[in-house]
Amino acid sequence: MIPTLEATRQPFRARTTFVDNVLSIDVRYHHGRSRTLDTVRHHDAEWGLFLPQPLQPGHTSREWLLSENHYDGRIMLYTVASWNDADPTDYLAAGWWLVYPPGAPYWAVGTATRGVFIDGPELDPANPPELPLSGTAAYVGSAGGLYEYHYGRAWGELADESEYTEFQGTVSLTANFDKKEIAGCLGCLDEIETTPGRHLFPILSSRDPDVTALPADYDLHFAASFDDKGAFDDTDVTVTHPERSITQAAGTWRGQFSNVSDVDGNPRRVVGSTEVLFAEDDGSVGRFTGIFDALTPATLDPDNGYKAAAD
Repeated sequence: MIPTLEATRQPFRARTTFVDNVLSIDVRYHHGRSRTLDTVRHHDAEWGLFLPQPLQPGHTSREWLLSENHYDGRIMLYTVASWNDADPTDYLAAGWWLVYPPGAPYWAVGTATRGVFIDGPELDPANPPELPLSGTAAYVGSAGGLYEYHYGRAWGELADESEYTEFQGTVSLTANFDKKEIAGCLGCLDEIETTPGRHLFPILSSRDPDVTALPADYDLHFAASFDDKGAFDDTDVTVTHPERSITQAAGTWRGQFSNVSDVDGNPRRVVGSTEVLFAEDDGSVGRFTGIFDALTPATLDPDNGYKAAAD
């Protein structure tokens, strides 16, 4: 039997603060409650050596692993922040968390509720962007999160088993301001890669075997209309694979344009979250839960423009 898929909307907003180099994040907890984790009280690990060089000129980045072991469940959270050296209030924080029920061990990923977030002053709903009235803008950036694959009958001994890993890939988007539409793809420019242990190393170790059903050849296509405040929320998601027969896909993707313009007058970035499920003809089911952050070429290289950034 091929299951009926129904993706849930994955909110990407969370209240964050970044004051005196201390990052705080509100995590949506059980039954609508929230708990606040910060990089001082809940610090488990932090590093900067393994991060790629910040894309934006004049910016610094760092990442943290946070946790809280509460009586009604535990939380594990990964976050990365990038900030402007000349103005630390100009920051962007992103990441995801796992909220476990009471008594569940931290390695039992399947029991945890997942959440993602991306937040910063340029995404403030009370201060929406002034969108161009015409023209188009291209955006390129990164996407990442958790990839899950539940094996169907064609996988032999793996049938009915599930595997989890982290994924990352390049997302490309094009905004049409005349039509107020945005469309793009994850996996079209470069293959989606697995990065086990890259962020959530206590549960997804780089020493563990990689998933058998790699995400490399999947392409995730998105399309949406955005409103006057530069926000979008849609279910127009398509999943393709050159060798596997995908019978259905269900997904949501939500996003927001930045209220800061690049040198060409376009919003300098677009961010958001994705929740994509797909089923194949042997009963296998896959799932991508993640976030994305894409910038205009003029933001990446404001002095030389699009051609230099593309090169």
